Amino acid sequence: PPQAENEAATDGGFYTQEDVKEIVKYAQSRFVTILPEIDVPGHSLAALAAYPELSCTGKAYKVNVGNLFYTIDDNALCPGNDQTYDFMKKVIDEVASLFPGQFIHIGGDECFKGFWKDCKKCQKRMADEKLQSVEELQSYFIRRMEGMVKANGKKLMGWDEILEGGLAPDANVMSWRGMGGGIAAAKMNRQVVMTPTAHCYLDLYQGDPITEPPTYSMLTLSNCYNFDPVPPEVTDKSLILGGQGNLWTESVPNFRHAEYMTWPRAFALSEVFWSQKNRMNWDSFVPRMEAHFGRYDMAQVNYAKSAYDAVIKPVKDTVNKKIRIALDTEVKKLDIYYTFDNTFPDNFSAKYKDTLTVPIGADHLRVLTYRNNKPVGKMMTITIKDLEKRAGL
Repeated sequence: PPQAENEAATDGGFYTQEDVKEIVKYAQSRFVTILPEIDVPGHSLAALAAYPELSCTGKAYKVNVGNLFYTIDDNALCPGNDQTYDFMKKVIDEVASLFPGQFIHIGGDECFKGFWKDCKKCQKRMADEKLQSVEELQSYFIRRMEGMVKANGKKLMGWDEILEGGLAPDANVMSWRGMGGGIAAAKMNRQVVMTPTAHCYLDLYQGDPITEPPTYSMLTLSNCYNFDPVPPEVTDKSLILGGQGNLWTESVPNFRHAEYMTWPRAFALSEVFWSQKNRMNWDSFVPRMEAHFGRYDMAQVNYAKSAYDAVIKPVKDTVNKKIRIALDTEVKKLDIYYTFDNTFPDNFSAKYKDTLTVPIGADHLRVLTYRNNKPVGKMMTITIKDLEKRAGL
């Protein structure tokens, strides 16, 4: 989106109603129901760029292009401004008319409330409604949204932050900051979708950062597969509607990379969400996954093979202030070959059998995995200094 005066837009745009209807029809023909999200009151910088009067500051903002803004620029709708609710009614009414599903997701996450504390309209709203905190002010806003959603015959869904300040009377929760929010909502007899970052965020690294495009944190294929969306703390299991994999695209520059980040982790989550727990088995999942790889090769769909890469784990020796190195793989029955002499390993190199001692003078480790005498993982190169940093030395 343009950042300077008279700068041409190179990205962005909008969906027309006809576009949305086409997408909904396409999904319905494949037995998919689209759940639309209008993320408010935070994550609203695009709306504030178009309607600055809906912010607490009234400043002219540009649509964010990935630059830092949290706590710096106001990106939240002003809950003290009556115009905000007029605007949101129009938005929710239009969204409800376009999407036939029973839920409308209104977000509620990551809302910086610092500008609310200095906003006269917000302070007046808090006084008029006898609200004791900005968290209660957000809860007031969410309750107003719920009224608009229900007026359209829909149910409200929101991220687990909507629990803060008091949950709206009939709101349902998507739990992303762990399972706690979902458990709390289920104990209040609300419907829940479990989507914790530790198991469901597909924008995270899926292999060692030295071999993957830049992003943050870590979510391996096996961590996806080992997820149980129905925690034992929830007695009424029917309240857990299921789970959701999320691919946020701040670090996804093109569609091919979106495919790479989605597959095969979405295969794993599909089995998690659609299979009985007693039928889950990692060793039987792997060949099913590989059968899909053949199909995706034919269809020219991109996917990651990170599960075949070696897992490098430095082990700290605090007494000698050195490290040893353990190697492993997610996919089992792979052979791992390695070198410390700056040459490229192959299946004639040293084969990993047990934790490695770093030879004196070695400055790099290189690792490559094989199956049936054919390389299957990526060549991995890491400095000994970087491994020492990982170990905390």
